[in-house]
Amino acid sequence: MDKAVRLSRLLLLAGLLSLNLTGCTRHFYRDRADLEVSDILTQKDQYSDWQIEQYHVYPDPRARFADDSNPDRPPMPPDDPASSEMAPNPQKPRRAGVRMIEGTGYLDLLADWDRENRAEAAPEPKKAEAQSDGSPIRTVAAGDSDQSEETNGDSQIRQAANAETQEKPEGPKPLSGSPTGAQATTSLSTPPGAPRPYLLKVEQAVELGLINSREYQDARENLYMAALPVATQRFSFAAQFFAFGQAVRQWAGIQTADTPRNNWALSSNVGFSKLFSTGALLLADFANQTVFNMAGFGRSLTSQSTINLDLIQPLLRGGGRAVTLEPLTQAERNLLYQIRTFARFRKEFYVFIAGGGAGISGGTSGGGGSIFGSAFQPSGVLAPGTFSPTAGLGSSGIVPGVPNPILITGNNPNRVNPGVSGQFSLNTSLAAPIGGYLSTLLQAEQRQLDIFSLEKLEANLQLAKATAEGGDISEVQVQQFEQQVLIRRTNLLADQLQYLSSLDSFKLQLGLPTALPIELDDTPFRPLNQQFQRYEDLFNEFAATSEESDRFSTLEPPRVRAELRRIFTTSALVRGTRFRNQIEKRWSGWEKLSDDDLEKRLESHGDERRGLLAKRDDLLAKGQGLSEADQGRLNDLSFEIDLGNYEKRLRYYEKQTWKKGIVAPERLARAQQLEFRYVLSVFINVLIEARNERLEQIRTTWPELARLCVNGVDLIKADLDESQAAVVQAALTNRLDLMNIRSQLVDAWRQVAIFANALLGSLNVQYHLDTSTPSGLAQPLAFDAHRTRQELILNTQLPLVRIQERNNYRACLINFQRARRILQFAEDRLASDTRNELRSLRQLEENYRIQQRQVELGYLLVENSLDTFKAPAPPGVAATAGNAAALTTQLIGAQNSLYQAQFNMTTFWISYLNTRLQLYRDMELMPLDYRGVWIDDIATRECPGGAAGGKADPSHPCQGDGRSARDGQRPEPKAVSAPQSATAE
Repeated sequence: MDKAVRLSRLLLLAGLLSLNLTGCTRHFYRDRADLEVSDILTQKDQYSDWQIEQYHVYPDPRARFADDSNPDRPPMPPDDPASSEMAPNPQKPRRAGVRMIEGTGYLDLLADWDRENRAEAAPEPKKAEAQSDGSPIRTVAAGDSDQSEETNGDSQIRQAANAETQEKPEGPKPLSGSPTGAQATTSLSTPPGAPRPYLLKVEQAVELGLINSREYQDARENLYMAALPVATQRFSFAAQFFAFGQAVRQWAGIQTADTPRNNWALSSNVGFSKLFSTGALLLADFANQTVFNMAGFGRSLTSQSTINLDLIQPLLRGGGRAVTLEPLTQAERNLLYQIRTFARFRKEFYVFIAGGGAGISGGTSGGGGSIFGSAFQPSGVLAPGTFSPTAGLGSSGIVPGVPNPILITGNNPNRVNPGVSGQFSLNTSLAAPIGGYLSTLLQAEQRQLDIFSLEKLEANLQLAKATAEGGDISEVQVQQFEQQVLIRRTNLLADQLQYLSSLDSFKLQLGLPTALPIELDDTPFRPLNQQFQRYEDLFNEFAATSEESDRFSTLEPPRVRAELRRIFTTSALVRGTRFRNQIEKRWSGWEKLSDDDLEKRLESHGDERRGLLAKRDDLLAKGQGLSEADQGRLNDLSFEIDLGNYEKRLRYYEKQTWKKGIVAPERLARAQQLEFRYVLSVFINVLIEARNERLEQIRTTWPELARLCVNGVDLIKADLDESQAAVVQAALTNRLDLMNIRSQLVDAWRQVAIFANALLGSLNVQYHLDTSTPSGLAQPLAFDAHRTRQELILNTQLPLVRIQERNNYRACLINFQRARRILQFAEDRLASDTRNELRSLRQLEENYRIQQRQVELGYLLVENSLDTFKAPAPPGVAATAGNAAALTTQLIGAQNSLYQAQFNMTTFWISYLNTRLQLYRDMELMPLDYRGVWIDDIATRECPGGAAGGKADPSHPCQGDGRSARDGQRPEPKAVSAPQSATAE
């Protein structure tokens, strides 16, 4: 009975021991790792230039890759059928089951933003109607005024996330009466009943990227992974305890080669090790072996304990703080590099999403993550690595007296043992293609230009067909117009495809399903579109005035003067002009003159005008120009001559002299129409003065490009050398990846001493103490000084064979020289990049100024070409086929010139904004708010004089909310908080 009780107790003890050996739960270990990493990052988060913001290792619960399952026991993903069938499957899904996990919170966020954006955009047409400058000619976010404000329902949101939808072209509707409008030029259209696209602003796209971008989450996890080696290296200098145990039931018969036995043998081993910064290693070990002898009637119990204490201090090779602390030093510095890499990544990510003109240079968990590349990391550093729990237990690392299972299985030469389990390589998200908000918006804008130009060309085609019916032009000219329409439709299809591809790339950047319909708010383009609209409104008003005056041909000639006077004073074209206030007075001066006096004044003004023109030509040949007074007089003379010719032609029309000799009503009506068109022609020449005055007003309303200043230097207006010096100095001072490269050069320098230490011989001083209790007795704690042994050991080894160490040392010296050259190249490359970006910005700014005139000239050419095309032949000049062909080519070329000017203007506008983003990113002058959006208050902080009112312009493209991040202030995170880990099991 006693034997059974003892056996049950032993089995109970073994069971409890085995349960204890399983350790704590997975949740405990994960939480401990999270806590240590959090503490380490908090200690390192001290510098405002690279403070850790928007960091959380667990996915945001609103992200598409959010995981609501238990992170320690996630459900099994669906397996590939072939892989599942052709390989062993030892693990089976249990409580969590088999399922794919995908979050949908980002859809609710998109729906909220869509409601806000559309509600904000709804009153804009009314505001624009009350303004004199008009509303945008095109709206990239189509449907703001047409679409119902009804919000997307949950079912509609889910349908949008999973159903394939296609975008339809936006922009002006097809011209009425046109057989094929712009909408009919593409087969890519939204199916009826498809969900309304989500309207996104640029700052919302950036915030969505913080939540939903896979690359951003990778960057957060890289930071976490860089902190884990720090925890490991710090732990290597802590007192590390270990405990082993073994229970063996032994029985051997009397005829075995071994001594007959029937007993239980319990072995245990506990202790600790402690590494000091000098390289000294303290090892303490307490071992016990207890044997229950159950043979025969003389049951006995023996228990013996031993204590070992070793203190080892290397004096030459492997000794000293430099060698011992090197792994900890490098791990701490690598973490700092990754923190700076993460801070720079956030700015690169903003440029990546907002602009799209540059990619992301991701870092790694163990290096600096520099865009210039990381320095060479030699192997073979002679310093303690991660702690092994078998330290101090002998060369084999096995508890004394316990058989080694590896040696037992190794006695069988035919046995093949399985490989090591639990190995993995850290996966990295696939890089998303570069789309970018501004780049995608540019594609949308240029597609709108195609639609706008196509409508103009189709209108010209209808005009040509009508003109051909009257016999003024031939079918060849009609075919020329039709050919241009087909070319523009082909361009529209190509730009449509490019836009849809860019939009899909942008969705991939944001981590969105490509089937999810989104549209981009046109705020960055709105100032430019509003300027285009001003020109369009002006020339539309001018054309409307011409069309209105054309209808006066049916009036009696005496009534025409009053109607034309009304247009001069009340039409929309002349509102707010000096022309409206002065025309009646100046016209009345010509009306009072007799016919002879009128001719004399015209001749006098003509002579004076020709004299001023000759004077201007002479001055231009000398590189000079007319004085302001002479130029003003020349302009006045030109207008007075036009006004005089108008009065002359109007008097001729009122006298109806064209009726003489004409009896047939058809010929009479045709003659009247011809004479009226002559009157209308000179009337338009006078009206051009009002149009030109409006043009002068519009020239002053071109939107200004975003300011470009650094340290009080206006980089656009200052001397080029001064500007280049300012951007290079800012970049060399602030660039975080350049700081990492400088630090890595010091890392390479430290390695010289480390590898030189490996060339030395060994001289280790060791103190050893061991003591034990009496053998053969059951006295496990009866230690006595008489059974204690102490030793002082000097271990030496001459450095006779150091071939590998020599080669490593030589490689280390070469690596140091390479690190020096890498730093030099990095600084030169950085200077070159920023200088090139600055020169590009100055060139884009100049092109923008040039293109302003190009756009205006484009409108003028189209108007003049269209008027010339529709105008009758001068009196006595017969219309010819060659003249008609020339006018057709001129009108087509004018339309293409306007399209190209607007196309170039949009390209320069976005290129400037993109390059500006890249320059400030490369100078590391891009403070971000809690949404990850650039606080672009550089104009108020750095530019001479600042902005008007000292405030940032909230309507400026890609500009933040005006809050400053200087003086070490950091906004509190609001929109994206750090998600908590899953609950315990």
